[in-house]
Amino acid sequence: MSDQRPDLDGVSRSEFLRRTGALGVAGAASLGFILPETRIAGAAPLAPARDVIAAGGGATIKLGHIDGFSGVYAAASESQQTGMQLALDEANRKNSRVKFEIVRGDDTNQPAVGSTEAKRLISQDKVDALIGCLSSGVGLAVSAVAQDAGIFFLAVGTHDTNITGPKAHKVTFRTTCSNAMLASALGPALLKKGKKWYFITADYAFGNDAHDRLSKILLAAGGQEMGNDRHPLGQTDYSSYMTKARNTAADVLVFCNYGPDSQNATKAAVGLGLNKKMTFGGILCGNEVAIGMPVDDMVGSLWGYVWGPEAGGAHTEEIYRKLKPLAKGFPPNWRQYLGYIGAQQMVDRMLAAGTTDTEKLVAAFEDHHFDAGKKTMSYWRKCDHQNVQQTYAGEIVAKSKRRSDTEFFRIASSVGGDFAAGPCSAPDAEKAAAIFASEKIGPRADYTAVKTR
Repeated sequence: MSDQRPDLDGVSRSEFLRRTGALGVAGAASLGFILPETRIAGAAPLAPARDVIAAGGGATIKLGHIDGFSGVYAAASESQQTGMQLALDEANRKNSRVKFEIVRGDDTNQPAVGSTEAKRLISQDKVDALIGCLSSGVGLAVSAVAQDAGIFFLAVGTHDTNITGPKAHKVTFRTTCSNAMLASALGPALLKKGKKWYFITADYAFGNDAHDRLSKILLAAGGQEMGNDRHPLGQTDYSSYMTKARNTAADVLVFCNYGPDSQNATKAAVGLGLNKKMTFGGILCGNEVAIGMPVDDMVGSLWGYVWGPEAGGAHTEEIYRKLKPLAKGFPPNWRQYLGYIGAQQMVDRMLAAGTTDTEKLVAAFEDHHFDAGKKTMSYWRKCDHQNVQQTYAGEIVAKSKRRSDTEFFRIASSVGGDFAAGPCSAPDAEKAAAIFASEKIGPRADYTAVKTR
């Protein structure tokens, strides 16, 4: 998208009004619209844009938040939303030049619906960027739509490694840890519990990628895969899977699923007494999921974990104190954290770029280092657009060790971001870099970038 000043005739009336807001003619000119000359010849020039904006409000930047607000991931999607809204509220209190707002789209955890919602937000609501997604299948679909449309997309909670690997797109960055990063933290911890693993896998992008990453670590350590049962997303009856697992010599039961799938699967496993025979583990879990698990029967189980109040950064506790009161109807969790950090970075990078122009925003993100509330700095890696960050294995702890009744984990082990993500010469990152080199960011139809300074 070019950042040159457009002709007024090339901008729709609705787009013109949205950009100018309450600023009137002077504000319209300050935001890059060439207007017919209406002043008396020889009159003094119009005031600079920053003077006009500082005097009273500015343009509105819309972030299109796509997430599974209905369906199996509804609670986690709402958690991400609360974190995003907190970050935008903070930004709006600090900045009078532009205002940020969220426009929601419900993907219902279905890639086709997510694609449709992304197109609606882009073409009808004229959002300036896309953010969100929890389902990896949806995230992959939205990433492709974003590339076609030339709009920036920040995937907040999608873990399938392919999003920053073989299926990467130049306009897409990822806030959370990939499955490969989670496996690098979780795998070694689970190997200490045994080397005969049985997998229960959600049969879609996230689950299958999680299985592949963990299985690779298991086999490299001389372990044995005792079985891998794939189930559809939203499965409720796991008794047949658990009966099969019980009849093996497995010493670790690995859940490559999330949300209600993890809740229902662990209940079935405990119901058949597998917790007395095997150690439980899983690629991903947080308080908002664990609250529906038989946690008292799973003390010591290990899970991929993104962030917690004990992460050890200079601002970790401050972020936790901000987020906890917003957890209404669900426990405080790292999904809130991801939404907060993602939206905070979106605002920061838009202001740094000086525009919502996609190409310039991509450049502002690449290799930017920032404090993400962890012990070490995080950064947006240029070669694959992954947020390189500390990654954890979380352990479900006994009641006596819990921070509160709805906070179930402690960080059991940690790996550094560069170790977790691997080098840019690794296969996934290399494939992403090759895609970036071949892709172009095209201009958006009927859109004018907002100037943020």
